[in-house]
Amino acid sequence: MFSGGIVKVSTGIGVIYMSGLIGLLLIVGILTLLGAGTLLFITLKYYWGERGTPPLKREQRRHAREEELKMRAKQIEYSKTHPFATRSASFLDNTKVYR
Repeated sequence: MFSGGIVKVSTGIGVIYMSGLIGLLLIVGILTLLGAGTLLFITLKYYWGERGTPPLKREQRRHAREEELKMRAKQIEYSKTHPFATRSASFLDNTKVYR
């Protein structure tokens, strides 16, 4: 227990006496290693987790971007040919206005 700033730690093998500074450094070191391990685990889980692969390479990203732009172009063309049917400006008239 406490006796003049020295902590008595009882282990299965023997008794270890630690000063407060050593105990503090030990706790900080353990927490630092725990935090670094958690960060490493989360990083590996994110990049190589359920997806099973690392992030896409440059050529794969470029190809995916081109496909996305083609899909967006189709959506824009569809929205030009099929405009939204808005509501009438009158509050009581709930019919759609087709242009």
